[in-house]
Amino acid sequence: MEMRQNRSADPWSTFLAPSGRAPGVTPSGAASSGEPGRAPGGGDDPGGEDACHRVLERLRAARGPLSLEQIHHATRLGLLEVADAVDALRGRGLVEVEREIDEVVRLTEG
Repeated sequence: MEMRQNRSADPWSTFLAPSGRAPGVTPSGAASSGEPGRAPGGGDDPGGEDACHRVLERLRAARGPLSLEQIHHATRLGLLEVADAVDALRGRGLVEVEREIDEVVRLTEG
């Protein structure tokens, strides 16, 4: 008998979903950034602020929207770090996430 895994076709929605997660909180079982003393995310964590800065810098340089995967590769941040940084930036009103073919992140105009 073959077992099927129920996987969402859109894993980024899980990462970016604001419900049930405070900024800077990593879901159980998720990998950390690999740096001792630095956890991914926003808030008062210096590593989270660095990730936010790197994501903003990359979006400004691109002059257009980027997918989360593109941000991940361009910044060399972990996928969870990118998701946490985008979530924190979205909470501050600096970026917005839109659904096109994939979810893309763009700077807000304000």
